[in-house]
Amino acid sequence: MSILKHSGAVSILHAFLDASRWRSVREEKGKIPQKTVHVYVLETGGCEGCHMEVETLAGSAFALEKYGFKKVTDPVEADWLLVTGAMSRSCVNMLERVWNTMPQGKSLIAVGQCAIDGGIFGNSYATLGGLDKLTAVKRMIPGCPPSPHEILNGLRNIIEN
Repeated sequence: MSILKHSGAVSILHAFLDASRWRSVREEKGKIPQKTVHVYVLETGGCEGCHMEVETLAGSAFALEKYGFKKVTDPVEADWLLVTGAMSRSCVNMLERVWNTMPQGKSLIAVGQCAIDGGIFGNSYATLGGLDKLTAVKRMIPGCPPSPHEILNGLRNIIEN
């Protein structure tokens, strides 16, 4: 009889299994999301740190759908636009095109300091700074970069308020 509870292939399985991924929302919050919020992510310039953290949410470690969010690849399907990175001059038209493509009832969310106010990139020949230079940023998730947990908690706070 082995002293170890798990060995071999079972140990590897337990090492990679994130138990929180399979825990129901009911256990964590006491309620299941009524409506799924479809999010479209747009990287507008910068180091892409925030964009990578947002992409992590769509992976197997986070089960984004269990919290009431779904990442979409077409802005026509999106309820929320998540913008990451400083607002580069070359992306202004793309941002406007994506925003105008989204259906009514849409929301703009700045993810990371660069998206909010330009962060370390500021205003230069290549960037306009952050979204605060183009519009009032009412919904934001600060950080440089915010972790996937901070982004998820920020999205959940926005949906609850």
